Amino acid sequence: MPDAGLDTAHPITLNDGTATRTREVTPADLEPIQALHRRCSPGSRALRYHAGKPQLSPAGWRLLSDPGRGTTLVTTPAQRMDHIIAMTNVMRTDRQGVGELAVLVEDAWQSKGLGTALAAHAAEVARRAGHHTLTAAVAAQNVPMLHVLESLDAPPPRSVGPVLDIHVPL
Repeated sequence: MPDAGLDTAHPITLNDGTATRTREVTPADLEPIQALHRRCSPGSRALRYHAGKPQLSPAGWRLLSDPGRGTTLVTTPAQRMDHIIAMTNVMRTDRQGVGELAVLVEDAWQSKGLGTALAAHAAEVARRAGHHTLTAAVAAQNVPMLHVLESLDAPPPRSVGPVLDIHVPL
């Protein structure tokens, strides 16, 4: 697995100078993704899934790893390609040209600019897939993700309440 996607990996340098690589998910990534989920705090998982589930279910993995349903990206430190530190999803929706964005970053890797860089890369992936809009259902208390979406020039949310419906024109 260490060489999976190396030729197409997208480099991201974090605010502290750490180099990372982001690539499309492969079937061999399930266990490292489950390990990522176990390393994330229940709070981080709850903000990502709106529930604190400790790992992906088999059905969830099939959905996220099915290229026909969208694109899932994994991020690793550049020097440790077998250690997944983030997962980014750009999934198709039932609306033509609208993709759904979600990001999970391991707690220890948060606040280093990774989420913002991953969202920008996901927007490019979405454009290449033919999307004109990214949508995200974000917990109102998820201030870091709201800031990430602001970096994509997201307009104010279309909903009010505990979960905000954000639409980002691409």
